[in-house]
Amino acid sequence: MTWCAERPDGQVEIPSPTHRGTTWKCRWGRTAPIPGDAAAYDAELARGVADLSWEEPVDSVARLMRLELAASGCFQRWGWGVNTVHPLRSQGSAQVRVHFSPLEAPYANGRTFVHEVAVARDVPAEEQVRRFVDMVAADDPRGTARTLG
Repeated sequence: MTWCAERPDGQVEIPSPTHRGTTWKCRWGRTAPIPGDAAAYDAELARGVADLSWEEPVDSVARLMRLELAASGCFQRWGWGVNTVHPLRSQGSAQVRVHFSPLEAPYANGRTFVHEVAVARDVPAEEQVRRFVDMVAADDPRGTARTLG
């Protein structure tokens, strides 16, 4: 698999499967060969996606939270849309931040809220996500969030 790490934000990009076996043109004009056949590419991509061994508990909670919030619709029940879900680390502690705002006005000034969910290393990620989703499903999330900005 060929990775292009030329993005200004330091992120890596994977070429689209439609470009397998050819060259891939990075956004900044350089091309990179994509070696191997389509089956090998698919197998390596599947292996990379399935390997979660690098995840810390905060990464697992953030990943599962994104999936569960999208599937549950618990924020939409109250007229809110989830803008972002991302992990944060600091010395000795970790949390997942969930930003949300009105469905009709994403990131509206003064109407965007954030939940900061503390992540515990000794509690399964699935349980931590379930607790948060249950809390949001039970009551308007603004009551336990702070206004962003």
